[in-house]
Amino acid sequence: MAETITYRQETKRLANMDLKRIDPPRAGEHLEIRDTACDGLRLRVTSKGHRSWCVVYRVAGEGPVGKRGRPGKGKTRRYTLEEPFKSYRDARKLALEVLEAAANGDDYAEERKQHALGHSSRSVKALIERFIVEYARPETKKSGNREDLARNWLEKPEVKPWHDRELADITRADIHSLLNKVTANRGQAASIEMRKHLSKLFHWALDQQFITTNPITRLDRVEVYEVRERVLSMDELRRIWDACGNEKEDLGYPFGPMYRMLILTGARRAEIGEMEKSERRKITLDGETVPAVVIPPSKHKSRRGHTMYLSPPAAAILDSLPDLGGKFLFSSTEGKTPVSGYSKGKARLDRILKERAEKEAAKRGEEPPEPMEHWTVHDIRRTVATNLAEMGIPGDHIERVLGHSMEKLQRTYIKHDYAQEMRDAMLVWGELWT
Repeated sequence: MAETITYRQETKRLANMDLKRIDPPRAGEHLEIRDTACDGLRLRVTSKGHRSWCVVYRVAGEGPVGKRGRPGKGKTRRYTLEEPFKSYRDARKLALEVLEAAANGDDYAEERKQHALGHSSRSVKALIERFIVEYARPETKKSGNREDLARNWLEKPEVKPWHDRELADITRADIHSLLNKVTANRGQAASIEMRKHLSKLFHWALDQQFITTNPITRLDRVEVYEVRERVLSMDELRRIWDACGNEKEDLGYPFGPMYRMLILTGARRAEIGEMEKSERRKITLDGETVPAVVIPPSKHKSRRGHTMYLSPPAAAILDSLPDLGGKFLFSSTEGKTPVSGYSKGKARLDRILKERAEKEAAKRGEEPPEPMEHWTVHDIRRTVATNLAEMGIPGDHIERVLGHSMEKLQRTYIKHDYAQEMRDAMLVWGELWT
């Protein structure tokens, strides 16, 4: 049976003591002396006379968020200083390093552990986690909760090759390479969004003195938001709808039903592509239960969340999706992650549209038609809004269908939620696609 050890606590000024002459405690007991000159430093003496130093500390920023939106200190930790037994002067010097690191939000013991494993507390992966905890997680009235959004972008596959590197070693060329991959995989808008989150990370790291220079400052890139005017005709929109079916020659799952949902809702691509099972709801309006999708604030551009009321054809599409077991409705990884490879999906859709047009022209004995004028996924959203207006839907109802942020005056004084108006607009639009 293991011997039970009890600890006897004392408080003394160790600097003035002859540490070798401290009498060992009795058998079954350990003596722990707290140093009054260095809060956190402890001297332990066993019944067999063995002496060791340890430091008790709490890491700043690891505790719960306080009233002012700042995380408090974490749980109490203990770090035993390395053998052999050190002099008081050396022990106090090392203890101050541990305590200073804790005050700055660093866990000295964890850093030593990671260093021994070949990792670094200033690696990209480690600093992304600290950035999320210390900067993105604290919620304020102005920013809302930014944690999910930051984690969503900074943990994308394009960033993961950086994870084991020191953030200070990331160069401007590395950033260009990463953004080029994002542009190729997800489009220019995604590249701009990725750059925004990387910029926040590097600015935070510079302010915290984890890096001495910011490689993303004045980064010259070609991606810019362009104001587009393209509105698809109903004929073009129907051609896209037809090409997104489930037949062998059609686009099929996951992009086929995703594009059809974009047509039926006018939603942003990410709102459909990253839709989760848990976001589907049944909402009661005027005594009627209606299908809807509730997008949480963390995933919505306005940071206020958004409810999409589904027309019967939209609800039918979601009901027909395969149950992959994971949480995402549109996925190529059995629901574990949301669908990716948007640019490849769009290119395949364009090929299908071209092939269909050529086959139809051949049946009529005509020359191959001109390819459809260049269009983007976001043009669908503009097309839905334009058609709703032409059908007589009021502009402020369309704004709410699209999930746009209202002006401050409207947010302050107009408390009507426009739920029924949004539902009615979707029903009118959905009738065209039944």
